[in-house]
Amino acid sequence: ECMATETGEVTDELIKRYTKLAKGDVCLIIPGYMFVHPRGRGMKYQTGIHNDSMIPGLKKLANEVHLNDGKIAFQLAHGGRQVPKKLIGLPPLAPSNKGRDPVSLNKAKMMDESDIREVIVSFAEASKRAVEAGADAVQLHCAHGFLINEFLSPFFNDRHDDWGGSDERRFRFLRDIVLEIKKDLPTE
Repeated sequence: ECMATETGEVTDELIKRYTKLAKGDVCLIIPGYMFVHPRGRGMKYQTGIHNDSMIPGLKKLANEVHLNDGKIAFQLAHGGRQVPKKLIGLPPLAPSNKGRDPVSLNKAKMMDESDIREVIVSFAEASKRAVEAGADAVQLHCAHGFLINEFLSPFFNDRHDDWGGSDERRFRFLRDIVLEIKKDLPTE
């Protein structure tokens, strides 16, 4: 939707959009994907959930949807190799650095163990923020060539370590994100 501020905060315009949907009896609203890490921001004006300063706006968004009898799920994402270098000022992160991304034409930095762990934790912290903001659910964006999808894909993930080389090891990134999220999320 590209309706957040330049730094990712929720705007009144964004709240108005989803309030209108809730008033129109849309039962479950999933706003546009939210970036969980500063290096995972896919576009300018994308909504962020990457730090605690985002919580007040996200809470206002969730409250307005709830006031109009709707439910809201926050979709969490990291753009991976598709993140524009000019937007973040650094090469985008990816499981592998082979070739250029077919969508963005970026040359990515292959994530090391520290990068991988940092992003896994950023998904879990974003999930905690979603709960604090009042979201009814979180959804992990695992498609469209973004980071989780890149780890799952033998085309984008040509690693031969604990994070690639077999279906099981390519799935490890998503599995570890889910396990990290489950540590702190409420079960009800």
